[in-house]
Amino acid sequence: MIGPMADLKQKLTALKIELNELRARCDAAFHKVSLEHADAVACKTGCDDCCHALFDLAPMEVLALAIAFKQLPRQERREALRRAEKAARIYDETAQQVLAAEPKDRLKLLSQARVPCPLLSKGRCILYEERPATCRLYGIPVAIGGNARTCHRARFQQGQTYPTVDWDQVNQQLDHLSAAAVSLVPTLTSRRLDVARTIQMDL
Repeated sequence: MIGPMADLKQKLTALKIELNELRARCDAAFHKVSLEHADAVACKTGCDDCCHALFDLAPMEVLALAIAFKQLPRQERREALRRAEKAARIYDETAQQVLAAEPKDRLKLLSQARVPCPLLSKGRCILYEERPATCRLYGIPVAIGGNARTCHRARFQQGQTYPTVDWDQVNQQLDHLSAAAVSLVPTLTSRRLDVARTIQMDL
């Protein structure tokens, strides 16, 4: 078993390196916009608006976050799992409301959804270094399906041009990594998960 396990670990490590490279590009994009348009970016220490949103994770991010969560102190995990129970209920209720709405209204409802992240504790993320790409880019202009979106607290002006991250490209890279991760870890499905269910899963 030593051979196969060592091979699996090596392959997973290679995927994590690729994920970290993607994360670094996301961080660099955020840093660039923050420097060039400091007056428009509302993100600052103590702001946790992006920690109350409805979004899901690609399987590769699920795997990375789940593994990192298992390495936290037991008490910290227990507290997060208690918060996850409530977050999962709110996520499901909100998702049902969004799906029941008219297609033209769904994006607006998604942007207004308030789902508390179970990793948020006393105003800080307990897995900040492992946070998903969505969290890393929240606050700067992101193009989804060709339409630019940003944080409602940001002060970007309509009619002006700003550096914009193509979220579809980020997702394509995540999908590529996810396909490889799913093939290596049988208990990891191709289904996208919210943060609450990610930390609840048993790999």
